[in-house]
Amino acid sequence: MTNLTNIVEILAKQALGGQQQAPQGGGLGGILGSVLGQVSGGQSQQGGLGGILGSVLGGLGGTQGTQQQAPQAGGLNAQSLLVAVVPLVLGWIQSQGGLQGALSKLQGAGLGGQVQSWVSPDQGNTSVPAQQIQGLFDTQQVEQVAQQAQVPTQEVYGAISSVLPQVIDSLTPQGDATDHGEANGDIQNVLNMVSGFLK
Repeated sequence: MTNLTNIVEILAKQALGGQQQAPQGGGLGGILGSVLGQVSGGQSQQGGLGGILGSVLGGLGGTQGTQQQAPQAGGLNAQSLLVAVVPLVLGWIQSQGGLQGALSKLQGAGLGGQVQSWVSPDQGNTSVPAQQIQGLFDTQQVEQVAQQAQVPTQEVYGAISSVLPQVIDSLTPQGDATDHGEANGDIQNVLNMVSGFLK
């Protein structure tokens, strides 16, 4: 069992301002639902976090529909932006063929030392400069998130560089001995949960 749902739940709770009581659904599902509801003002398709997650997931599914943009008051707060990039990060891992492919891609990008610190259970997570991951992510998807969140693209890359080490760490609780099939299954489960709230 990986810790992916735990890390997403922690990020979602932070986005809610640390409210510990999980809404009616309970667990990660309830928390994610309330983040999506709160940030998007209840309209989970247009604007807000719901719109962002929808466009990210839509982009990953290849159904790049024209996303209507609801007017928003200001950009997302930093914590909500972290939650908004989680599907982007998970989708990127999937697009690399799963956890193993993503780790290879990161190591190939000169991030071997950092990746080892994320995978190793007995090391702290070494941070990664946003510039080093810019070439790895689809520019169009990042710009779409930035546009909908009403923040500069640099902030989205910054959020990705914060979330990526946490996600890799949470997917590899047994270090190199982690079951990659199980990790990839957990990624799919979280993406399914998020897309369930956007239907």
